[in-house]
Amino acid sequence: MFKKTNRRKLFFTNKKFQFYYILITVIIFITIFCFYNKNYILNTFISNINTVSEKFNYQFKNLNVNGLKNIEYTSINNKLKKYKNTSIFLLPLNKIKNELKEFNWIKEIKISTNLKDTLYIELVEYIPIGIYSYNNQYFLFNLNGKIIDKIENNSPYKKKLILFFGQSSNLEAKKILKILNEQNFIINVNIKQINFINKRRWDVILKNDTILMLSESVPEVSLQNFSLIEKNLSETDLNNIKSIDLRNINKTIINYF
Repeated sequence: MFKKTNRRKLFFTNKKFQFYYILITVIIFITIFCFYNKNYILNTFISNINTVSEKFNYQFKNLNVNGLKNIEYTSINNKLKKYKNTSIFLLPLNKIKNELKEFNWIKEIKISTNLKDTLYIELVEYIPIGIYSYNNQYFLFNLNGKIIDKIENNSPYKKKLILFFGQSSNLEAKKILKILNEQNFIINVNIKQINFINKRRWDVILKNDTILMLSESVPEVSLQNFSLIEKNLSETDLNNIKSIDLRNINKTIINYF
């Protein structure tokens, strides 16, 4: 009885071993076959998806873009033309996303499909805060000083934003703009341009070409002192002033034309 039981256990053990041996062999064979034929298998798979997509109209035909302000729709559409009429299931969304990031205006971008025929793009553009002048060329820049785009001399932005001159002025602009905004200076005073002098301090040039020379350490106090002086000056007086030296917060020097 004991021998019969052992023989039965041995029989089942051998069967189980044989099963796993065959299973592992099959898996190894399939793995090797797939490895050496991966291109064929992948191409066949893609071909079948393309066939089904074409037959049932699951192809990229429509483009829906939201968030455009400065980038033209046609620019994005033209960039994605090479993907038109391909399977909606095979669109390389990450690749498309990286390609669209080549547009300097794009800050954030999300891409999705309706799994039928439409590609959806949601994007956020950078907001320019100033114009950086360099070598007689003009560049829009954002809050962190990043150059967004080059503009022409007749650009509408020239009327909306302040011109910045001086090396690295685009990188430091947010500091002086913050001070100007806190004192409502931009609203109440017509500013033509702002110069970053020796990467240390600021000169504010008014529309009438009067130069306000600000303190290096406390430019906000210089602006406050100018506001006090301005109250006692007529428009004619201001138009005759070449510069107001406000670098010494305890003494102001006015130079006339």
